[in-house]
Amino acid sequence: MKTDCISIGFDCQFKVELKDCLLMTLVGAFRSLVKQLLSEFMRNSLLGFAEHYMSLGVKPFSCDRCSNDSEFIWKTRHGKETKILAIYYWAILHQLQVQCKSCNHKFSLTRKLLGIEPMKRIPPETYKRLGLIGSLTSYRVAEKLLCMFGWTIDKMTIWKSVQKTAKEIDFSLDPNELAHGEADGTGVAIKGIKKRGKEIRFFVQLKKSGGIRVAGVDIGNYNSDWKGLFKGSIKAMKQFKSFLLVTDGDAKIFKSIKDNVNVLFQRCLWHIPHQLKYTLWKDKVKRKSDDWKKILAEVMEISAIRTLVDDDKIIDGMVESKKERLEAVIALCIDKGYKHSAEYLKNAEHDMFTAISNRLNGKTTSRVERLIRTVNTRTNVGKWSTSGVLNVTKIRLAYYYNGFDA
Repeated sequence: MKTDCISIGFDCQFKVELKDCLLMTLVGAFRSLVKQLLSEFMRNSLLGFAEHYMSLGVKPFSCDRCSNDSEFIWKTRHGKETKILAIYYWAILHQLQVQCKSCNHKFSLTRKLLGIEPMKRIPPETYKRLGLIGSLTSYRVAEKLLCMFGWTIDKMTIWKSVQKTAKEIDFSLDPNELAHGEADGTGVAIKGIKKRGKEIRFFVQLKKSGGIRVAGVDIGNYNSDWKGLFKGSIKAMKQFKSFLLVTDGDAKIFKSIKDNVNVLFQRCLWHIPHQLKYTLWKDKVKRKSDDWKKILAEVMEISAIRTLVDDDKIIDGMVESKKERLEAVIALCIDKGYKHSAEYLKNAEHDMFTAISNRLNGKTTSRVERLIRTVNTRTNVGKWSTSGVLNVTKIRLAYYYNGFDA
């Protein structure tokens, strides 16, 4: 409700007993006064605006029942008390009740004037701030920090604010950014399930200005499909002639979208030597033995792609050379009996050079790993419910990568 500025005047008298004049004693006393001052200021301001609006021929509010916006009478200026969580403290206000002269309907002006939905005690400006704080640190720490600076808010209120804020956050592809994305997942500890019982999945899009933005977040079982991660982006993805998707090689990711859009599938070249360490362990290859170092060093060299190469013949020759060297490594693994490593490299071979073979710019090493570390910093504090960990992750990622700020 907009109007010309009006002057609000009120007198406050507070009596404070002090045992000394130390800085923290004065600050503590003032903090207790602020709580009373805030409620008094809001009560006087609400009443001042209500009186002004009631004096107008056409009111900036209307009856909820008959839509009358001109004829009202006061029922009470000091109705029963209600609590509103302002940015800093709980404010104790009075219900300002009026009656419609057209249909005799009685209703409160307090929340109408404040711009808050009926029956709500926490406005969006407050719960979004609390939701962001709860996503950046644990609820217990968030409660402690807020109390240190005067907020009288418990951790359950912070938790509820996280859930409410997360419901208002959606992720999808931006058709104005690059046709290049990455997908990956990480395990998270869930109540009632041993170890990391669920997998949080992430879909990010590379930006023209550099960096990434989050295009999808989902949670599911380790062996389930990834359709939920991409459902909000399929329509936007179809607007691209083709879309380059970089993953760690999980076939379920590709299967989830291959029937809907033209996707060029690229293995993350960082993951290949990283996961090869695991397959070598399965093959009982001693760590840092001659074979272990030789195979890993060669695969690291093969996975290293020179950027800014724009000559077609050089690109084709480079890819062919790398494929020949990879075949030699696979042959070595077979000859040595390292069947898990040989099978892994065979499966990766087909999608290792998709980007450079199609003359697509951009790195083919995953940037989602940094994002996952950002997530794990918050989620590794204990065990979660499925919805709880998904909601806190959504807010955290929206803040760090998509410009969300309460």
